[in-house]
Amino acid sequence: MAFGPAVVRADTVTDKKAEYAAARARVARLDHRVERLTERYNALSWRLDVLDGRIRLAVRRLRAERLKLAHDVKVLAELVVDAYKTQSPTDAAILLGAGDLSEFITVSETRDRFDASIAEAVAAVRSEREAVARYRAELSRAREQTRTKRGQVSRLRRRIVADLERRRELMLLLAGEVRVAVAANRAGQADLALQAAGWIEADIRSRGDTDPLAVLRDHVALEGLEQIGVRYRWAGASPETGFDCSGLIMWLWARHGVQLPHYAAAQYGLGLHVGFGDLRIGDLVFFHDLRHVGMYIGNGYVLHAPHPGDVVRIAPLGAPWFSATYDGATRPV
Repeated sequence: MAFGPAVVRADTVTDKKAEYAAARARVARLDHRVERLTERYNALSWRLDVLDGRIRLAVRRLRAERLKLAHDVKVLAELVVDAYKTQSPTDAAILLGAGDLSEFITVSETRDRFDASIAEAVAAVRSEREAVARYRAELSRAREQTRTKRGQVSRLRRRIVADLERRRELMLLLAGEVRVAVAANRAGQADLALQAAGWIEADIRSRGDTDPLAVLRDHVALEGLEQIGVRYRWAGASPETGFDCSGLIMWLWARHGVQLPHYAAAQYGLGLHVGFGDLRIGDLVFFHDLRHVGMYIGNGYVLHAPHPGDVVRIAPLGAPWFSATYDGATRPV
């Protein structure tokens, strides 16, 4: 537990508000970018659906053309077999059987045209099948390209969303610091309160998910800083009307579902008792024969509602009155 004097930062209420405004603007820009990327992703998904539909149609066409080709080839084969079985006459026989040359030419041309028609039909079917196959291949390439682009957009969107979440967390922290600075400014403690908020936030980040109760105590302490400047009122237990010492502690913990009595000596009887050297942020510290209570906020400082005529403020735990009247400490959770 450090007891050194705090290093006052140069931050002012105006500076902190400007920092918060800049963070909000950044979050707004990221929100818009995520929205644009989401629409881009949706457009690519729609295009993939269209391409998939076209590919299904192409596959059906290709299957139909293959069936048609198989049918035509079968018919051609049957014609060839039939011609073989019937022993079609040679050109000489046709010529001998023809009444004249023109009749021979007509019969010969008819046969040639018949053969050519079959060949053309088969060639046409094969050509159509190849065209459909090429079209399907083009669609497949377009689909793969679109899928690649969609994956790129999705990865970029995930990165931006992660950055956005971090920015939102920062914005929330800054919003809390603005409230702390505005409140503490009433008591002339804006700089000290901002520094306290800084080390409490650092404690939250360092603990992560390893100690949820410690993080809870940190949050209670942060909310306590927002009450700096609220006037002292005997038996008071709200920021609207004022606080006395135990009323401040009771109100802060009640916001997190921990019910404490509005009486310092009774609060001392609850929770885990901790030694002076083991004090942690959020612990309750008691003085003056258990007639006064405050909250330890780290680095050798206490948050408390001192006495009539004063306001909620931060004070060094090493101050003479605290040192002379210290009774002990408890940890509510």
